Amino acid sequence: MRLSEVLQLLKQHDLLLQSRALEGIDSLSGAVRVDNREIKAGDIFVCIKGQFADGHRFIPDARARGASLIVCEDEFTDALPAIRVSDSRKATALLAKLFYNDPSSSFRLVGVTGTNGKTTTSMLLFKAARELGISAGWIGTLGYYINDNHYETRHTTPDILQLNGIFAQMAEQGLKLVFMEVSSHALALDRVFGIEFDYCLFTNLSREHLDFHHNMEEYGKTKLKLFAGTLSGKAVGLINTDDSFGKRIYGELKAEGAYVFSLGSENADFVIRGDGSHNDWEQSRFTLQCREGMVNIRSRLIGKFNVANLAMSAATLNLMGFEARQIEQALNYVPPVRGRFERVANKHGIGVFVDYAHTPDALENVLRASRDLRHERVLCLLGAGGERDHGKRPLMLKAALQFADAVIITDDNPRGEDPDAIVREIVTGTDMWLPWWIIRDRREAIHAILRLARPGDVVLICGKGHETYQEIEGVRHPFDDAKIAAEFMDSETFGKQAEDELSLPVDRLMLELLCAAKPSENEGYKAPSSYHRVSTDSRTIKPGSVFFALRGPNFDGNAYLGEILRDTSNLGVGSIGTNGWDNYLRAEEPVNAMAMLCRKYLLMFSVYKIALTGSTGKSSTKEFLAAVFSAAAPTLKTLANANNLIGLCQTILNIRPNQRYAIFELGTNAFGEIAALSDICAPDAGIIINIGPSHLEKLIDEGGVYREKTALFNRPLDIRLFDADDPRFEAYSKQGKGVGLSDKADFRLSEVLCDAQACRFKVNGEAYTIAHPMPHMAKNAAFAIAMGRCCGLSEATIKTALAAPVRLEMRLQREDLPRLLLLADCYNANPVSMRSAIEYWHDIEPARPHIAILGDMLELGPAAADYHDMIGAILCDKGYDALYTVGEQAPRYHRQDSHLQNRHFSRVEELLESGVLAGIPAGAVVLVKASHSIHLEKLLPQLRGES
Repeated sequence: MRLSEVLQLLKQHDLLLQSRALEGIDSLSGAVRVDNREIKAGDIFVCIKGQFADGHRFIPDARARGASLIVCEDEFTDALPAIRVSDSRKATALLAKLFYNDPSSSFRLVGVTGTNGKTTTSMLLFKAARELGISAGWIGTLGYYINDNHYETRHTTPDILQLNGIFAQMAEQGLKLVFMEVSSHALALDRVFGIEFDYCLFTNLSREHLDFHHNMEEYGKTKLKLFAGTLSGKAVGLINTDDSFGKRIYGELKAEGAYVFSLGSENADFVIRGDGSHNDWEQSRFTLQCREGMVNIRSRLIGKFNVANLAMSAATLNLMGFEARQIEQALNYVPPVRGRFERVANKHGIGVFVDYAHTPDALENVLRASRDLRHERVLCLLGAGGERDHGKRPLMLKAALQFADAVIITDDNPRGEDPDAIVREIVTGTDMWLPWWIIRDRREAIHAILRLARPGDVVLICGKGHETYQEIEGVRHPFDDAKIAAEFMDSETFGKQAEDELSLPVDRLMLELLCAAKPSENEGYKAPSSYHRVSTDSRTIKPGSVFFALRGPNFDGNAYLGEILRDTSNLGVGSIGTNGWDNYLRAEEPVNAMAMLCRKYLLMFSVYKIALTGSTGKSSTKEFLAAVFSAAAPTLKTLANANNLIGLCQTILNIRPNQRYAIFELGTNAFGEIAALSDICAPDAGIIINIGPSHLEKLIDEGGVYREKTALFNRPLDIRLFDADDPRFEAYSKQGKGVGLSDKADFRLSEVLCDAQACRFKVNGEAYTIAHPMPHMAKNAAFAIAMGRCCGLSEATIKTALAAPVRLEMRLQREDLPRLLLLADCYNANPVSMRSAIEYWHDIEPARPHIAILGDMLELGPAAADYHDMIGAILCDKGYDALYTVGEQAPRYHRQDSHLQNRHFSRVEELLESGVLAGIPAGAVVLVKASHSIHLEKLLPQLRGES
């Protein structure tokens, strides 16, 4: 470079302020440098004031390394050769352009700016040019291409020195067209100052980089810099006027006489006309109306936002002089851009896409596009990069929850920031009880969201797109979203999990938020911790578990924490001090922490939730419901009789992603429990089978039972089913439907006929059969029929499901043994169920001896004696051959005036030792029933002849 050329160029752009000691210098043979460490003898050192360092501080070092000339903004600090300018960044740009002999003037240069779509649009244009056989280059997020050769760079837009060096390479290779992403950083920092673009494209503007730009107005004005050349007619502009900012700047530029064109869905120079076929996982189809006619696009890029990118590309090619046939030929064969709504092929029928979306607007666009595709559900994984705009973080989650059915929040590139703090900012202000879940470990999160998916679902993995690394504390670790997703779906473990393994791991941060634990005061990176099991039993806990230290009248889980937490793969949740444990969280009530975790966990699964309660028949009705709905789709049901809070939690944690229905049995023995359980499982439909005298110790009377049970109905529900034979439920007649024998029943039960093997009956005139010969079971089955019909299941499905026997352990379980016929009903007892059991037992084969072994009905409160007397009267009325009783209240079954054979025992062990069971006559019909705490099940082996 000649010194006179340098001075002339700086004057021409009003940058030159002052010069010193330039006498005798004619030419400058060295390179232009902005890093003093790279200086070689004869180089020019330009002092730039950066975000973290000021180049002026390094002038002495640059001189020492042999710099021939200093270009600076501050006052001169020595008497050696130097030039002072008003803006050293712009000076650098001009010097680089001069040093490389204005390389971009040898080809047509296309610049693309905007918040979203820069990479895809510019890459589409580059690949289209190559498809047409044109030598072309591309510069952007993925590095740069010279024809088919790829080179890495660190920034979306390289610094001005590197950029001109790349341009020089491209000019040397004889490229005809170069397409380039132009970021707002590059425009603001004058990395493209002095470069003359031939075509300037604007895609859209949304919130991004507000850590760098002060506000959206400044951000928008920065983007507008690219269009300076259109005002003089040196460049052609193309602006997306479907974007509100684009519409504004198009109007402003047009008013100033700029050479610009508009692109949009209406009232534009180029009009996008879609045929509505955006719902395909394989292809997008639309037509672009140009000045000369129509361009028909059939592209493998899918989604509405890609239609916009394709349209921008097609319109640009039209402005460049290509014919419609050439544009179609080029764009229709261009493969999808890496990491931009890139589909990850799989054999599981799941639409998996990886995308670079990392702003609220980009997330909204890509999620809208996902919902436009054919889908069952849309599942989204997102994170937020560290050391970037904090304000966008909660907006990203808000956008995702608006359009996705479930969201998993994970680590992105935390860089030097605390990832826990990033995630806490993402969830700030978002309702806890929406379907979002935290799994900070990104690999685990990708695996989890793919496990959560079902055939027909669309899974969107957002944030990193094309990136093949994860940056943590300045180190880039190998990480490729698409590769990890593909490998997992191709693995033998996909779709499989251990019986006790959670479908979604529990992240420590998720638990901290649920327990309202204070964030750690330690700044910087914290490794993620996630757990694949939940345990409340120290005897069976496995590594990698969350242990909830529950407390009860006879146990305290806190006592086992020390032993459990010695395995650092476990996390403990207890109510005692931390004792220095790093893998421990303190909660006032661990059982409540577990309940909140399960409530949150259930939100992530798309199941139709049916909750049922009642005084009797809950478990059999639950089994009938499970049989009916399992015939339609995989169904979760309450385990055994686990109908309290702990049991509900255990059931929820067993949920699997393929399940479409969940049947929850809710039990209670105190006020407020049904409401609490309903809050946890958040049912869509509710059933109250009946109201009877049960658990009266705390519920006082049947009025109390009614108030407690109807808490299930006093919440938003799609369906309410109740006992039509109980007039108390008339209060819900407008909000629900009755099931029963009453003429008023919406689902009327009639013609109940039972034999030794089955029960036949009708519901609304339709005939059904259940493989259980107890008449009261017909009504329980009728509730399952009613719920199935309300949920759209076919009559055929319901009939087939009910015809098969369901397993009802110790609930009037009929066993035809060699010596006798046994009716085992040892799980529970209240006056209603006891009466039903006695009536059924009495009617079975009346000619055979009838023996009753009965125990106390517990939790009946002050009325306990009266209820036991009532059962005694029923027994006396029905008659029997022998009655053996166990418990404190059971003697009341023996009527004083009865001549029938009776014997009472205080404990079940006494009965076993008495030998009376051996004296039961052959062929007898034996009823065994009591509340579970009496433990009459201990009699069953002897009655069966097992011991």
